[in-house]
Order: sequence, then C-alpha cells, then structure tokens
Amino acid sequence: AYVKQSDLFFDHLTVRDQLTYTAFLRLPSDWPKARKVAEVDRIIAQLRLTKCAETPIFMISGGEKKRVNIGTELLTDPSIILLDEPTSGLDSTSAVALMRILHALAKEEGKTIITSIHQPSSAVFFGFDKLMLLADGNVVYFGTPRGSLEHVKKLGLECPAGYNAADHHMDLLVVDSAMDEDGEKSINDIFQEDDVGTASSHSEMNLRHRRKSDMTTGSGITTKQKLIDSWDNEASATHIEEETAKDAAEFGLLQSVGGSSRSLRGKLSRQQSIVMTEKSFNSTWWTQYKVLVHRSMKNSRSAIFTMLNLIKAGAIGFMCGLLWFQMPYTESTVFDRSSYYFFTMTFWVFDAMFTAYMTFPLERAIIFKERSSGAYQLSAYFLAKTTSEAPARLVLPSIYMVISYWMSGVNNNFVIFLGSTCCSLLSVLAGESIGLFMGAAILDMERGMVVMTIITLALMVVGGFFVQNVPSWMLWMGYLSPFKYSYNSSVQLVFDKPVPCDGSGVLSVCNNGSTGYASEQEVLDFLGVEFSAGLNAGLLLVMFIVVRIMAFFALKSKKAEERM
Repeated sequence: AYVKQSDLFFDHLTVRDQLTYTAFLRLPSDWPKARKVAEVDRIIAQLRLTKCAETPIFMISGGEKKRVNIGTELLTDPSIILLDEPTSGLDSTSAVALMRILHALAKEEGKTIITSIHQPSSAVFFGFDKLMLLADGNVVYFGTPRGSLEHVKKLGLECPAGYNAADHHMDLLVVDSAMDEDGEKSINDIFQEDDVGTASSHSEMNLRHRRKSDMTTGSGITTKQKLIDSWDNEASATHIEEETAKDAAEFGLLQSVGGSSRSLRGKLSRQQSIVMTEKSFNSTWWTQYKVLVHRSMKNSRSAIFTMLNLIKAGAIGFMCGLLWFQMPYTESTVFDRSSYYFFTMTFWVFDAMFTAYMTFPLERAIIFKERSSGAYQLSAYFLAKTTSEAPARLVLPSIYMVISYWMSGVNNNFVIFLGSTCCSLLSVLAGESIGLFMGAAILDMERGMVVMTIITLALMVVGGFFVQNVPSWMLWMGYLSPFKYSYNSSVQLVFDKPVPCDGSGVLSVCNNGSTGYASEQEVLDFLGVEFSAGLNAGLLLVMFIVVRIMAFFALKSKKAEERM
C-alpha cells in the first residue's frame, strides 16, 4: 500500500463513510457485508478513530485525517506500507502519536512500514528500527538511528550534546541554494560576535554548530560530499544479503535436507506468480457501480441540496413570477412569453454547465488516487456520477418552474406546463453534459473557465433569441446550442392557440389592428422557431447522451497509464 502525503477525501463524508465505501470497493466481492463492516470497525479501533467515526472529515484534525488516510490502505491488509512524509503538517505530539501507531502495526501486525520523513523530532527519529540517509540520490548511511551518530562521529562530524540528531544530519547533508557566498559571509560575520545580546548559550551553540556544518572540511570538500564518499555501498549490500539469508533460514525458507536445498528464489517465484494472477479489481463492476452511486448521492445531497440552493431556486422563481406576473394572452405579450423561456433556459443551463465543469477538476486528485489503488473502473465511476447527480440537479430547476410558471401565467394548461418543464430539464441535462466534457477535456481550472465562458456565450447568442439574422457562415453553431432547442420546443408548446391582436403592433400580420388573430404558425415564424417540439426535445436528449460519452473518453484519455 502507498499512503500519499496529501489527505484527499470527499469532505462531506464521515470517517466511517469513507472507510466503509473503501471496504466495499476494495475488499473481495465474495466477502459478506457483515465481514466488511467488521473490518471497518477493526480499523477504526486500531487507529483510535472511534471518537470521530461519525464526524464529517472536514471537521476532524490533521492527525485524524492522516490516520483515516492510512486506514483506507490498511483495509486490504497489505504486507508492506509506504508512507510519504506522514508527519508533515502535524504538531510534534500528533506526529509522535502517529508514529507509535505505525510502530504497533509493524510489531504486532508483522507489517513492513517504510516512510520518507523530513526533519523529524528526536522522539520520532529514534523510534525507527532502520534509517536510510540520502543526499543527491546517493545513500550516505543505512542502519539504526543511533548507529548514524556513531558513523558521523567517526568522520569527525560529531553531533553536539543536546542537539537534535535529525537536525544535525540535515545540517550536514542539505545545502540551501539561497545561501550564496555573500550571504554566507555575512552570516559568518554574525557568528563571530562574542556573547553579546540576549541569546541563550544553548541557542548560540546551535547557531555556531550550523555555521560549522555549512563550512567545508579541512580537505576542501563539503561535509555532504565527504559523507557520500565515505559510505561503502557494496559492503552495506553484502551485509543486508547476509541478514536476509539468515532471517530466511530462521523462518524455514531455506531448508537443507540430505544435501539438497530449497532455494529462496523458488519460493519468491511462486509468490510472484500468485501476485501476477490476481484480478485487477477485487470487486465486480456492478458492485463498484452500486457503491459509487450511493456515495455520489450522499455527496450530491450535501453539495446540491443545501438550504442556500433551495432558497436561491425559490427566490429566483418568485422574482420571475413577479416580473412576468399573470401575462395576458395577447399580441403585446408575445415577446414577454418568449423572453421568459429564454431567460429560464439561459440561467439554468449556465448553472448546470459551470457547476458540472467544476466536478472533474475538483475531484481529479481523488479519482486518480482511488483508481491508482485499483478501487474501481472509470466507467463505473462515470456512470454512477451520471446516474446519481443528473436527477439531483433537476430538483432546483423544477422548484423554480413550479413557482414562476404559475405566477407568470404563461399557459394555464397543466399538460403544457409538464411539457415545457420537461424541455427545460432536458436543456439542463444537455448543459450539464457540455460542462462535464469541458471539465474532463481541460483539467486546468483557469484555462478551462476562459474556454467555457467563450463557448457558452457563443452558444447562447446563436440560440435564436438575441440575433434573428445570424451570418450564414455561423449558422452551424446554432445547431450545437442547447439554448436553441430548448427555446424552440418550449415556445411551440406555449403558443398552442391563435394569439388575439391588440393594436400594439408587435406582430406584422395584425397590421396594427385590435381585431383578429395571429395563427400559431405565424407567431412561431415571427419568433424564428425551427423544427417541431418533439424533434427539438429529441435533439436535446441526443446532445445529453453523445456529449456525455465524449466526456467519458476525454476523462479516460487524461490518465492513460492507469488501469481503465
């Protein structure tokens, strides 16, 4: 298992939720649910997460987040655990507590724990069984932490009493590029001053020691180079091989019977063949899909169904209802009715586009992290995301339509209300697909936002409301616009009977008269509507499906080296 330095989770999930979803995804499918839940409970108890098990992850401390991160990898019971700077960002107490847990895993569970660590405290430093020091890609020491002090002492680089051993090694091995010759000289001048000021003798000793470590040795080479040159890699490798052979013999991996030996290589080959025949994913595609749908719905509930979003949908619906309040069905309100629908489509399609665009850039790191550990297939994730979030995203526009439609009196026929609402929701789904595609194709947030703004405004302008006479060489853009199809279909549904003339002069067929009627087709021709309502709705559905498939392949291409 590999535990990354950054703790990446869906913050709205609780600690137990995170571990439970991981268990259902990564533990074998033939395990019963009770066994997986029991494994989650064991990990929570083992990592001392019981008190925060039901707390959302965004509310727990840094040390607890790190333990949750480790717990997600421990669920599969790995023999070897690699951790990238597990104590980074933690205070000294939390760091020591974490290292004690890791130490217990190594001693009690028989796991091999390997960590990279940067400038640990003394308690953490001496808690390791083995220590490897690296400098410029070279091994300069491998052995016990206390043995490292003996090693540098033999080279005349003894650590002063009371000084942090880890800091001492860092002083010897790390050279800051910001320390140029002039800077080093000025600092040396400071160190040459005698006991003046309020600095304590211990602090002064540390400063003098740092000055000493920055200087070259008497032979003219740096302390780092001296440590690199003095370490014998061949002798160390031979010693490790001898220890390995000794340990293998003790555990019976090397057995001599009648002069014949059973080689360790044969044992390892057998183990390797077992690993190579393992499945890429422990759970089936259907299991992955069900678990991811459940998780995504819980995330959607936290992100979409917030009180602010519900108030927003209701307030905008009420405001629009007041602006278009109880429009009479006459010639003078033809534009008002069409503008109501174009505003509705524009607002909610924009909202869906930009909200969906943020999905993949924000979740990218989590997706790649989980997939790199073999948690699920990309197709299962993508379809679960579509299944769970698409219906949830339709709730807010539906609230808006219920309020604004009846207040504005667009058309009091309930069937027309259902039809126009469905067209509006289809446009929202189509806009969401476009946002998902752009977010998958352009993972850079800043660049993607610029491209999204240009494309969405272009599609809106050619949607048929603002510009009636679009240049011939730009007409093709209108047929890629969800605004056009949703506007056309809804307007056709609303004008379901002849419009009375009222002398306002809006429709030329009325000839400024207050008598007579304009037919439905004459009104639609005046508004520049194309195709039937059913065809426009069908094209929205096609756009929703096709662009979403394009989004899947765009996302898949971003991580071709991972398991798909």
